[in-house]
Amino acid sequence: MFYFADAPTLLIELFTGQAAFVAYAFIVSLTATTFIFGGFMREQVCTYMCPWPRIQAAMMDEDTMTVSYRDWRGEPRAKLKESKADPSLGDCIDCNACVAVCPVGIDIREGQQLECITCALCIDACDEMMIKVGRPTGLIAYLTANDEPLERAGEPPRNMWKHLIRFRTIMYTTLWAAVGLGLLVALFVRPDIEVNVSPIRNPVFVALSDGTIRNDYDLRILNKHGEERPFHITVTSTAVDADLHVELQGIEGVIVLAPADDTYSQRVYLVADPGDPAGSRNRTEVRIWIEDMTSGDRAFVDTVFNGKAP
Repeated sequence: MFYFADAPTLLIELFTGQAAFVAYAFIVSLTATTFIFGGFMREQVCTYMCPWPRIQAAMMDEDTMTVSYRDWRGEPRAKLKESKADPSLGDCIDCNACVAVCPVGIDIREGQQLECITCALCIDACDEMMIKVGRPTGLIAYLTANDEPLERAGEPPRNMWKHLIRFRTIMYTTLWAAVGLGLLVALFVRPDIEVNVSPIRNPVFVALSDGTIRNDYDLRILNKHGEERPFHITVTSTAVDADLHVELQGIEGVIVLAPADDTYSQRVYLVADPGDPAGSRNRTEVRIWIEDMTSGDRAFVDTVFNGKAP
């Protein structure tokens, strides 16, 4: 049984015993992994540890619009002075602005790569350089693999809506919409209060000197409201002859105040007075109720009351 007077001793044991070793080991490991990932591995974490590149690659096909480089227009590359002197050279002036702004450090001119997160920063950087040198923008843009041969042949690319409205995109949209709708429904139907009870099994019951039988429980009330709420705690039993009542550790009465958007923990005693049949039975099914005294909402949890069997 826990008493508040024992708290200082327990805290000393916590920070000087095995628990302290586990806590410090966790802090050291978390600090070390953060330092290694952020200081040394950096974008490699996104490439090899993050699942998004694999998910993105699995969802793409030849008609997916993604960040692409028009190599038929940009190649062969040359510096600005050389490209002005030789019209046969491409529009790419090899300024590397697209590489400099890429958060994962890839060169989009080398083609589609697993590391690309389609942030489109390279599009903005390239367009800015094309404007400065007086050349058409769009050297790096959103394209599909099926549009490339059309542009090489001098034909206009297919309409954007033909890329967007396809079976694959409709299926993905439907699935994501169903997930979002399910989350929205779950948000509206969720209960505003939840209760959980953990019986204390060491000891299973306590027999007081006057013959009273008491069981101890840890009660946790999750108050999802935005303000503090009072809750009334009661108990009922399937046994018609049982007459159990509730007592709270450290609190007079059976009303507790649960803080807003938080879980409130309370030690609860279920007590069978002398002569109550529940105190002499091995097990009695009971139901602990909590009632929101502001709204009248109720919640319950089923548990067992253990008596002193003859």
